[in-house]
Amino acid sequence: ICIYMFENKKILSFIGVRSGSKGLKNKNILDFGGKPLMNWTVEASLKSKYIDRTIVSTDSEIIAEIARDAGADAPFLRPPEISGDNARLSDAISHCFDWMKKNANEVFDFIILLQPISPLRTEKHIDQAIEYYFNKKRSDTDTLVSVIQVPNKFGWIVNGDVDGYIDYGFDMQRLNLQRQQMGNCYLPNGAIYIGSTKSIVQSGFYTEQTLFYKMRDIDSVDIDTKEDFDSALELLYKRSKER
Repeated sequence: ICIYMFENKKILSFIGVRSGSKGLKNKNILDFGGKPLMNWTVEASLKSKYIDRTIVSTDSEIIAEIARDAGADAPFLRPPEISGDNARLSDAISHCFDWMKKNANEVFDFIILLQPISPLRTEKHIDQAIEYYFNKKRSDTDTLVSVIQVPNKFGWIVNGDVDGYIDYGFDMQRLNLQRQQMGNCYLPNGAIYIGSTKSIVQSGFYTEQTLFYKMRDIDSVDIDTKEDFDSALELLYKRSKER
């Protein structure tokens, strides 16, 4: 139950859980610390003070049942045409919005996207990110993504151009800067995305008006492979010893 709605706006938590996974088979429902991997995200969403409804969008009835058992809503199955490896997340989000409006007569003002492969993100991070977003945004076209700080040497990352020459990812005039003089560098960690429903459908989460919410490395994992999975378990154990 939502305790407080920012500006009387309704917030939908969208958790997309496809059945297919090439890097690690069935990773979303593998046992992670005593429960299915996806349940860590579902439970964090349900514990949030600000989220009005938590919906799991999936193409699998098995996953939908696991989601319902964990307390989430899974009122529909995602159509096959927007469930494959090349399916766009924006299509799944649009499908969810359309389904809820047509079948439940329910419309949401803002969406928070929570990926099930980030199990170390908690309700505390979710609520802090929501508070930060509503306090910092200048308009409803602003979005937010969660990030981790990386060494400033990453500011020198370059792209390989088609003609074989370097395509610099920074202002050429800064080439002579010492590493210590470069600003802080951040990398999206895939844990939290926030935006208005209208702007997300039109422009996605990454725009020129995207805020960033910083998280610690120990709270940030993005599981794609068996190695990622094992590393995340180690971080879970390490974090449990902090408490």
